[in-house]
Amino acid sequence: MAALRVPGKPDQNIELAAQAGDPGAMRVLGQYLHTAPEPHADPEEAERWLLAAAEAGDPEAMHELSWVHQKRSMRKHHPDNQADEAAWMNWSRRAAEAGWVDAMRTMALITADTDEEESWLRRAADGGARRETLRLADVLTRKGETAEAEQWYHAAIARGVASARHRLASFLIAQDRPAEAEQHLRAEAETGSWAAAGQLAEVLERLGRADEAAEWRARAEALSPRTYEGGVPAGPGWVEVIVTAVVTTAVVPFVQSLVAKTADDAYGQARQFIQRLVRRNRATNNGSTGEDTPSSPPAVDTDAGLAVVQDPDAGISLFLWSNASDEALRALSALDMDELTLRRPDQGQVHLVWHPQSGTWHIRGH
Repeated sequence: MAALRVPGKPDQNIELAAQAGDPGAMRVLGQYLHTAPEPHADPEEAERWLLAAAEAGDPEAMHELSWVHQKRSMRKHHPDNQADEAAWMNWSRRAAEAGWVDAMRTMALITADTDEEESWLRRAADGGARRETLRLADVLTRKGETAEAEQWYHAAIARGVASARHRLASFLIAQDRPAEAEQHLRAEAETGSWAAAGQLAEVLERLGRADEAAEWRARAEALSPRTYEGGVPAGPGWVEVIVTAVVTTAVVPFVQSLVAKTADDAYGQARQFIQRLVRRNRATNNGSTGEDTPSSPPAVDTDAGLAVVQDPDAGISLFLWSNASDEALRALSALDMDELTLRRPDQGQVHLVWHPQSGTWHIRGH
């Protein structure tokens, strides 16, 4: 679940260096013992070495140790759930403060404080993180710091972040700059994005180019998903109402952060986490995401919002409703995200969608 992966057994020199107190060697040894096949695996000894490395100041060991605690905190009825969750948060923070970018991503996801979220996103983006540039731009937009937000939208485009052009276009439209938005929407629409095509049609109409607008509107209609399973209409207008949050981040840590909140069946906390994402993004996106949508929206809570968690590097998008059932959250917490990446239906984009009829998460190629 975390980044604990070592391909082979460390040589004797690594073991000797670990015993001599070298932090890097202690971390490598801990990694190996944590992930080694039987009979070589030794979780307790692995944790001991990771803890020694973390206490010696190794930021990667701190981060990996945090996920050891997080994974254990997910076990239902485990007597130390709360202690492990606290240790997960503590080591995540320490790793982030020590400069580990993946830990900064985690802290930006799990904090409820907007200023702290911005701080971690800024540090991660400055450290070279790609997806956090787009999230930082959104945060700055919500705060009204538009000049800097625009710089980060452009940085996200330069770093190849998925949907960055569409998000910048939405930003420019809100700034009453439709002519500038057109070029970004056109680039996105020409890749086959039906939502970008629809928004491009609106911009062209606004610019007085009705014939061209009609052409793009027809293309958007041809590209759009026609129906949800169950017969619920799914035209662009419907999607704009329900799809209210897009988060570009690594899916695995996001899921780990989410399911940690389901310990002891506290599913309400997980739903609040999703709802907070939706509320944050509504002000920025105005209901438009530029992405395809999953099937089977819940039949309850007409105000439910949809959070789309995109992981461009892994090629995975996770679709989560803010009123997700306990069953869906329980199944998500049991889902092996590492296995998911191994049994993908193809090498393209994968959509992970809850299917209430079968009570399972469906993996769909796109």
